[in-house]
Amino acid sequence: MKRNLIMVIVTLALTACGTMVTARVSSFHNLPAQPSGLTFAVMPYQWQNGSLEFQTYANAINAELQSKGFVAAPPDQAQYVVFLAYAIDSGREVSYSYPIIGQTGVSSSYTSGMVQTYGNTASYSGTTTYNPTYGVVGTGQGSRTEYRRVVRLDVLDKSALAAGQVSKVYEGEVVSSGSTGQLSAVMPTLLKALFKDFPGKSGQSKTVTLPMQ
Repeated sequence: MKRNLIMVIVTLALTACGTMVTARVSSFHNLPAQPSGLTFAVMPYQWQNGSLEFQTYANAINAELQSKGFVAAPPDQAQYVVFLAYAIDSGREVSYSYPIIGQTGVSSSYTSGMVQTYGNTASYSGTTTYNPTYGVVGTGQGSRTEYRRVVRLDVLDKSALAAGQVSKVYEGEVVSSGSTGQLSAVMPTLLKALFKDFPGKSGQSKTVTLPMQ
């Protein structure tokens, strides 16, 4: 019974941790704090042409930028073009520790029983019940595969790009490590982290923790 309790508590703790994604977000930009009315188009790199995965992420970026005041436009009419790059590594084994929960003592007890009399003699039989206390009684060790995910977003001036020049108005990066090895599963959360308080303060690096979408 106690062993089952320990395993349930540990499992719940590990499961709860697994539903959160922590990412390091950094960005540099010269965008206004309220970039309303600026037109944009999300464009693929050559290696992303025809990719349904890219199109899924592009749709999410379109929605995020429009929620910040940008206006989606055809590529030939947009003021800015947006490029997205993403990658995940093959993973590495990492060790972790977790608390073992067990009985640490007794907080109180009570005794109940019965007295039987036989003439001038008496006998007593009773039962004492103890109320145990629980807490951390040790530490367990485990290992898991951890994957590093990286997302980069660049926003370029389209008129400069048409003239053969690269003029960025925004560049942002999201770096995250976790046990989810499928990029598509964690990508919605990474994009949410990137656009949290977008565009934010230029040169700022911050840690964002969000529940997995």
